[in-house]
Amino acid sequence: MTDGGFYGLTSKEEVSEVLARLQIAAWMNLIPTPDLEAVDERRRRKNAEAEKALSEGGIVYGPVYYTPSMYLQYELTQFKLDYTVFKGEQVGRYPYREITEEKKRAFYNENRDLFTRYNRDSFGYREVSTIIEKRLREQEYENIIRDLLRECPKGK
Repeated sequence: MTDGGFYGLTSKEEVSEVLARLQIAAWMNLIPTPDLEAVDERRRRKNAEAEKALSEGGIVYGPVYYTPSMYLQYELTQFKLDYTVFKGEQVGRYPYREITEEKKRAFYNENRDLFTRYNRDSFGYREVSTIIEKRLREQEYENIIRDLLRECPKGK
């Protein structure tokens, strides 16, 4: 499972990126270990919980069975969303910086087209301030991923 093929990963670079994302999740204490074997164990548990709920006549929201690649994507998406609302001071060795009103306002002004409706009417800054903060956090997250990938040799 460590080669990534089990998860539909087709290159060592993809595996490295997934491992970097898992490392950030571990730094945030979302998972105990940043490895693919642990991902599969969590997938198996989630599938077993869904199967048990269904067998007891319960309701399962979302998929009732996760394939390895589905579950990996589910986790990676959740970890990125968790990063956007993280409340700690730092993630690993990376400080979790405050996003100031000035930064949010600058993003809004530089990306007005993102906040324009189909009839050229724009959303006001106050309407989208929270969305902007989330977007800036996502960019910060991706920057950490790129930094981690630069540090490790290609394909490791």
